Amino acid sequence: MTASISKGIVLAAGRGTRLYPLTLAIPKEMIRVGRVPVIEHAINVLKAGGIRDILVIVGFKKEAIMDYLGSGERFGVNIYYRVQEEPKGTAHAVYYGKDFIGNEDFVVIYGDNYFKPYDSIKEIINFHREKEADATLVLHEVKDPTRFGIAKINNTDKSVIDVIEKPTLDEAEPYRIGNSYLSIAGLIILKSVIFDFIERTKPGKNNEIWLTDSIELLRRNGYKVYGFIFKGKRCDIGTFESLEEADRLEQKEEKNNACPQQ
Repeated sequence: MTASISKGIVLAAGRGTRLYPLTLAIPKEMIRVGRVPVIEHAINVLKAGGIRDILVIVGFKKEAIMDYLGSGERFGVNIYYRVQEEPKGTAHAVYYGKDFIGNEDFVVIYGDNYFKPYDSIKEIINFHREKEADATLVLHEVKDPTRFGIAKINNTDKSVIDVIEKPTLDEAEPYRIGNSYLSIAGLIILKSVIFDFIERTKPGKNNEIWLTDSIELLRRNGYKVYGFIFKGKRCDIGTFESLEEADRLEQKEEKNNACPQQ
C-alpha cells in the first residue's frame, strides 16, 4: 500500500533558453508532448501518487500556465500558485512552498519533465517511506551529464554518496558508470527539513541557489538521502532533441492505447 503524501510542488518558472525561439512565445512547460502540454503530464504523475494539493511556481509568461491549469478542478486536483519574479534557482523556487508544505513530506517535480508510466510514483513513494529517507532522488541514466544534476550512489543500499549540479565533463568523470551517468530526473521527495538547508545554501553557478546543493548540504549534515533508479520513460524537454524524443514516446503510447477500429 502506498504511504500517503498529499502535497507537491511543480517548478515552472524557467525561461527555456535552449528552446529559443519557441519559448519566446510560450513557457516551455506549455509545449505539447503528444496531445497535452508537458506540465499536464507532470500534474498527472502527482495525481497518480494520490497528491491532490499542488503548488505551481511560475515566472516567465506565467499567465499561459495559470490560464491553462486554472484551479486544477478539471484535472481532479487543487492547484495554487506562487510567482518567482527573478530566476534565482530551483532551491529558491522550492522555498516559496515553505508555508504551503508545513511539516509534511512532499514531492517536487520539474514542470518540463515527461515521466511514464505515471503510477510509477507509487513505487517511488513506497521506497522513500521504507528507507525512512529525508530525501529521495529519482535517478535516470543519461549519456550527457552537463545538463543535469548528477548523483553517485552506494550500489548496496542505494544511499547517495555525492551530487553535483550541471558538471563539466571533467567534473563528471568520478560519477561515470560505464558510458552513462545517473541524472537527478526532475522528481524528488523531501522532508520539510530541506527548507532549513535551503536557507543555508550559498549561491552556486550563475549566482543561483540550486536544490541539488541544498540536498547535498542536508546529506553532509547526517541526513538520509537515497537514490531510486527509475527504469521507465523519462525526458526533460530542455532541448529540441529531448522534446522530439518525448513527443515520439508519447505518440507511440497514444497509438498503442487507441481503441481498435470497429
